Amino acid sequence: MDKITYEVLEKFGVLSESPRGWTKELRLVDWNNRGPRYDLREWSPGDKKASRGITLSLKEMRILQEVLMETELPEPEEEEEEQEGIGAATTPGSFGETARGFGEEAAGGKVGRGRKAS
Repeated sequence: MDKITYEVLEKFGVLSESPRGWTKELRLVDWNNRGPRYDLREWSPGDKKASRGITLSLKEMRILQEVLMETELPEPEEEEEEQEGIGAATTPGSFGETARGFGEEAAGGKVGRGRKAS
């Protein structure tokens, strides 16, 4: 497996932080010298590891922005109730396995376990 490289060009903001210190962030990242892409994923403390995430081109980001502007979101208290109980279960490495992603440990081994949808 080839080494994965990245350069963080800009950090736009942190959306959340897990109890283990992982932060879900929107960034502009150049992965493997392929040009800047908007990137949404969780990063470990010190940016040593990154979880699986999504990358978007500028065009896709503009479409997402339009979709979000047209989307009616629930009131904050409803959203907070829905989010209770999610935290640790969605945090990389929370199931006792190495965090899936691009870190020192993942570079030489398996990135994660594939599961078929039922």
